[in-house]
Amino acid sequence: MSNPEFPKSGAPAGAYKYGRRRAALNVRVVMAQKGFRNVAQLHRAMIALGYDGSHSQLTRIVENKSKMISLDVLDVLSNLFDCPAAALFVELSPTDDQPGQTAL
Repeated sequence: MSNPEFPKSGAPAGAYKYGRRRAALNVRVVMAQKGFRNVAQLHRAMIALGYDGSHSQLTRIVENKSKMISLDVLDVLSNLFDCPAAALFVELSPTDDQPGQTAL
């Protein structure tokens, strides 16, 4: 018996669907809106707030290539950007994997 919430073997990355809504990280857009020009600048600011993750981990988050994000990272980002954690995500269009206009 197949569970529709989990992809079958060989399914493409991002194939996990837990319902009709899908989300993507919106960190790159928010960081640009807040004046951060690159990941190195963002990484330095996050370290000053107690972030102990690597530059490569943060790069994956900014490029929306991370499979998961910890609550600690969300907390640091939302405090640094002075925004709710929900602003760090966007809802994907139901027809493809392109970010839509709706914030979660």
